[in-house]
Amino acid sequence: MSAEEPSLAVRPRPVPFFLRRRFLRPFTPVASLAVVGLVALLVSANLLLPFERLVTLDGGMGTNADFFNDERVDELLLRHHMRVHVTRQGSREAATGDLDSLDFVFSSGQPAAELVIQRRRAEGKYKSVHRPFVTPIVLATYREYAETLRGAGVATPQATPGFDRPYFYDLDMGGFLNLVRAQKSWDDLNISAHGFTNGNKVLAQTTNVCTSNGAATYLGLVSYLTRGGVPSSELDAVALATKIKPLLRDQGLPADAPELYFVPEGRQTAPIIVIYEHQYLTHQLRHRELDGDRVLLYPSTVFQTQSEFIALNEDADRLGRLLITDPDLSRRALELGFRVLDSNREDSSEQLAEFLAERAVPVPSMAASDTRALLPDVPLLETMIVVAGDCP
Repeated sequence: MSAEEPSLAVRPRPVPFFLRRRFLRPFTPVASLAVVGLVALLVSANLLLPFERLVTLDGGMGTNADFFNDERVDELLLRHHMRVHVTRQGSREAATGDLDSLDFVFSSGQPAAELVIQRRRAEGKYKSVHRPFVTPIVLATYREYAETLRGAGVATPQATPGFDRPYFYDLDMGGFLNLVRAQKSWDDLNISAHGFTNGNKVLAQTTNVCTSNGAATYLGLVSYLTRGGVPSSELDAVALATKIKPLLRDQGLPADAPELYFVPEGRQTAPIIVIYEHQYLTHQLRHRELDGDRVLLYPSTVFQTQSEFIALNEDADRLGRLLITDPDLSRRALELGFRVLDSNREDSSEQLAEFLAERAVPVPSMAASDTRALLPDVPLLETMIVVAGDCP
């Protein structure tokens, strides 16, 4: 009788816990989300962002802070591992302050920019200059005041096809300054015909001329029209500044003066304020419906104001080059009302006109005025600023 072979019981291999149904049921949706998130990071090029060095740059600037304080700009810069901390101050204040505490200065115009460039050149320190966009100075006002100036013969509506009323006016600066010199009030000009009374003098208010590039530019415009040219010496600059001081003396407002234009109180207390064009256009672009009360006056004699980004080190220079070459940053500047420059650093106002038209926002005349003013040389302009503003 043969012996039976022993039988062997084969037990099934246990299923790994991560393959068990009880584990897979709740885990699968979570894992799917993780995969989707990973793909999104790869597509957006942000996968390595946490491992890259994040460069934080300190910049001194005035109204150009509107660009860097924008959330979309902040997002775009993070893609390049950059973040900007804004020190908001007048362009001239930034140019004459402590440059060693800053990585760059983003001046709203050439005079303040030239101060920075001259200082860095004298100290033998690093600098580079980039010009991403421009935004002209304008006189912001309300419809009834613009129409009152129209009745006085110094304001002419610009054509705005597709809209039932004007939003922009050409201002005869010579005629306007004659009204200021004559100390005419708005009541004298019969503003009551438009349903208002205001016994205040006709003038254009500015930010502090001692700190602001916009105010200094307006001073230069007034002085050019008063003289018919620029001063030829320091003594001449002092005499000219003294002469025009009464036209500017009562115009100083706090640094947030443009904000006053966009609140109800501005209509009575500061009916005309010197601002930059992009501030008005941004205001209109952000509203669901057009603000029909606020309009702009474009001086018949103009300066071509030029924002200048002055990098004080190599990291800031990389940021300056991004402002020019990155199409998303350029597009966002356009969306914020700036006139973006083309690849040859020439004015590309046509892009802004097309963008505004797409958004059903009135388009100001993009044609440059035939009458252009000149600013004095920087040392003479500085002399005039100190005299006219009683600056320290």
